[in-house]
Amino acid sequence: MIDIVLVGAGGFAREVYYWARDAFSSDEYQIKGFLSDFPNDLDGHKNITNPILGKILEYNIQPNDRFLFAIGSIERKRYLIKELKKKGAQFLTLIHPTTVVIDSAKLGEGVILCPFSLISDNVQLGDFVMVNNHAAVGHDAKVGGYSILSPYSSVLGWCELGEEVFLGAHSTIAARKKVGSETQISANSLALRNVPSKAFVLGVPGKTLI
Repeated sequence: MIDIVLVGAGGFAREVYYWARDAFSSDEYQIKGFLSDFPNDLDGHKNITNPILGKILEYNIQPNDRFLFAIGSIERKRYLIKELKKKGAQFLTLIHPTTVVIDSAKLGEGVILCPFSLISDNVQLGDFVMVNNHAAVGHDAKVGGYSILSPYSSVLGWCELGEEVFLGAHSTIAARKKVGSETQISANSLALRNVPSKAFVLGVPGKTLI
């Protein structure tokens, strides 16, 4: 039996908890618990009976453990994953049963695809990309590692996103546009031009702030 350990115990981790139960067979997988630096994260959530097992980087990894990175922000994401992998952590990819993934798409390690998301033809997703519910990645698009696509965001055909890009809810990247690494696209914004690294895009059409 494979033991699933969720990294994080906040709001997104609680969602991933339920989605993991949908995505992984109970004959082969069981949810062991959560890792969090905040021991009271699950207080008041009585439907979740699995415990917080300890702090993220203090947990003693067991041979049957497999991890889902379930912190819904980019801050410290790469660092925490790197440190866990140094300790021997192995990460699962979660594809919710309602997700549409075209066979030609290539998914990196530790990707999380949430309910009703769409990954189209010839898409490339880097390691630890998270695509939230109803978000879509169009044909031939590339999304760099550690990026987060919030609910209802859209990456249109032939786009290229760097690493650690954050798309807010209902944001859109127009077709064939490039977005540099560590850039944030604000909720409800539309990027009609290429966007440099470490920028912030706001509005319709989006204005780029650096």
